[in-house]
Amino acid sequence: MAAYIEFDAPEFISATSWLGPACIVAPTVAKEMSDAVKMLVDGQTPFAIRGGGHMPIPNAANIDSSGILLASTALNQLILTDGKETIEVGSGNKWADVYQHLESHRLTVVGGRAAQGLVGVPGFLLGGGISFFSNEFGWASANVVRFDCVLANGDLVSATAENEFSDLFWALRGGGNSFAIVTAFHLMTLSLPEVAVGEISYKSDVADAFLDSTYHFVKSGSKDFKAGIEPRVQWIPSRGEPTYHAILFYNGDSATPPSLSNFTDTDTMEQTNSTFRVRPSMYDWTQEADGDRDNLRGLRARFHVVSIKADRQALQILHDVFLAMIRELSSDVGSLVASLALVPIAERFLTISEKNGGDPMAVDASQAPYIQAEAALLWPSPEDDETIVNFLSAFDSNVTDQLRGLGNVLSSYLYLNYADDTQPVFEGYPEKNVKNLRKVRDSYDPTMIFTKLMAGGWKLAEENKI
Repeated sequence: MAAYIEFDAPEFISATSWLGPACIVAPTVAKEMSDAVKMLVDGQTPFAIRGGGHMPIPNAANIDSSGILLASTALNQLILTDGKETIEVGSGNKWADVYQHLESHRLTVVGGRAAQGLVGVPGFLLGGGISFFSNEFGWASANVVRFDCVLANGDLVSATAENEFSDLFWALRGGGNSFAIVTAFHLMTLSLPEVAVGEISYKSDVADAFLDSTYHFVKSGSKDFKAGIEPRVQWIPSRGEPTYHAILFYNGDSATPPSLSNFTDTDTMEQTNSTFRVRPSMYDWTQEADGDRDNLRGLRARFHVVSIKADRQALQILHDVFLAMIRELSSDVGSLVASLALVPIAERFLTISEKNGGDPMAVDASQAPYIQAEAALLWPSPEDDETIVNFLSAFDSNVTDQLRGLGNVLSSYLYLNYADDTQPVFEGYPEKNVKNLRKVRDSYDPTMIFTKLMAGGWKLAEENKI
């Protein structure tokens, strides 16, 4: 039966999400989730659904005392098929759970990257999901073969690319949560005998070389579809100057692939620390990547994304504007932690994602490669919340004004999982796909339960509001 559960606040990545729902219901099977939805709809009771609790927007995965929180925590099944081609992943899992379960089988899935212990399965997949395996296998959502769902009327259905719910299947591959509550994802498994993954940190004087290396990989290195990077500049003003870091990945038994040489060659950039090495599994990496998670407890957080086509001058503008504005912000906000991640999306990443009917994002591969520049801020005091919101708005205006001066560099596509609640995510999807998403929503949720009664997520009706 469903259970009342008390969560420790750190189950949410950000203190901005520490709300006080009237109660928390944690179904243990899909039928209990269905029963809960029926009762909430009958009583017209506002509610929220919580997967991993990674999105820092306050009510993205929580609700205040006006409503009920449905927690997927107890839906934590991990079931390999007999042939091990797919795995059923309950929506209460985080990526570290999935990787750990598959480790002994020498398998993995197209899932989350860093800090996997903090990233839940459902939100990641419903937003598309950028993975280190994406150059090889596409969006994480492109590797889902079945969604087990609860509809707004409580019906339990399974959506695949071939069955009568194929339109719902398409919508859930990057269209967000306006259509159904997913209780389980059936994911394709990948053989993974060994993998090279880890983080390299560099001295603070490598800015130009770091941006050159990032641009070089995005334009050329990403053609090695077994390689992946997550470069970022990080600044904790109270500790000194900005620092530069890159999480590197290679699907194989080499920590020296030519495609990553600009990041691994000490003659290019002097390193201060490196954990990039061949490992037996992705789970091994999660244990290291999550080692600093305790340092996040109690902090507030906010994300914001700027999307560009790969351009070296644009990278420079993003870098320079962000750091200049952070320098000013640090005088107003104490104990600030700021980072700017520069995450590439290559052409193959997008074309391989077209399998099984594609997705509603339909990012134009002919304009690739792209870079999703994610600004992330962490701070301790709620008194600074408004200052942070104003900063991100000013940063967006400042940097996009300058980028427009370069010509056709800005991209309208915004990765949902990096976006702030002020950003119009669906405006970056093809117009015909947005119309089709509305048709799917109207078909499965005609009274818009998951739009109006359920908090959280980018809604098709009011896409700028969470």
